[in-house]
Amino acid sequence: MTVIAMVMAYVLDYFIGDPRYLPHPVRFLGAAIDVLEKFVRRLFYTPRGLKLGGAIILVICAAGAVLITVYLLTIVYRIHMAAGLFLEIYILFVVLAGGDLRNHVREVEKNLREGRLKKARESAALLVSRDTGSLDESGVSRSALESLFENSADGLVAPLLFAAVGGPAAAVFYKTVNTLDSMLGYKTKEYGNLGFFAAKTDDILNFIPARLTALYIILAGAGRGRWQKGWQVLAADRRKHDSPNSAWPEAAAAGVLDVRLGGKDIYRGEIIDRALINGSGKEPLHNDIRRGLNLFRNTSLLAFISIIFIAYLFRTWEVYPF
Repeated sequence: MTVIAMVMAYVLDYFIGDPRYLPHPVRFLGAAIDVLEKFVRRLFYTPRGLKLGGAIILVICAAGAVLITVYLLTIVYRIHMAAGLFLEIYILFVVLAGGDLRNHVREVEKNLREGRLKKARESAALLVSRDTGSLDESGVSRSALESLFENSADGLVAPLLFAAVGGPAAAVFYKTVNTLDSMLGYKTKEYGNLGFFAAKTDDILNFIPARLTALYIILAGAGRGRWQKGWQVLAADRRKHDSPNSAWPEAAAAGVLDVRLGGKDIYRGEIIDRALINGSGKEPLHNDIRRGLNLFRNTSLLAFISIIFIAYLFRTWEVYPF
């Protein structure tokens, strides 16, 4: 049933993304994290205490999300098989973010193509945490491409892979940790300690998906004759990021598209100079976003087909834990 649910969830995500009119559990999770953060900050003040508080938030949210998922699926499947399948499809659908990511990036490209730089900056601000108000076309395009390929790992490949190996409960566990990292895992004075364990756990969970995504990107670029440059840039620049994982898909995509990523950005008024990825590549423009979206589409399809096969094998061999 999980293989069927994965197929249906991927198709729904691919075509409709994340409609705002549907209730999304991640929004409720975000609200719960906010409440827990305020509670923890009232109890802990020292760096060690905040790390402990962050670990408590991680355990409560991750364990709670998994238990709720298992309980709901067990109850609903006992009521009716079709209802259980519908719920499983919905759970897997909401943990995937490939369609929504593509739609946001497409909006950036459309605004740039039609000469609406201000609108493009606003659209890019929904994708990245950097300040976009002063970015030119190249800066906006670079932001969109970096977000597209960095998040292709944690928004699409990783949830699919966890669902294939461990079912919906494992996918929900991954999504919970990833959400905690996105909300608490900043390397700042305010969040460096509180988000320490969330960030480290997210790094561990994304270790394989990030590298697998880089491989998919290079394979997806093979038909364009760009796989060799993708390998070269990946080999040279895969560690040029604060995160141990993010540069892998970014470097692969930068090589395939032959664009330059990284460089100077402004975060909350502070200039951050990140290492260049594919420093010899050209500055990306709006037409490169379109090329990037085509590469992302092919990467997504390759990932889906191969991971569905993995899911089928796990269930055929009956080695899955959930």
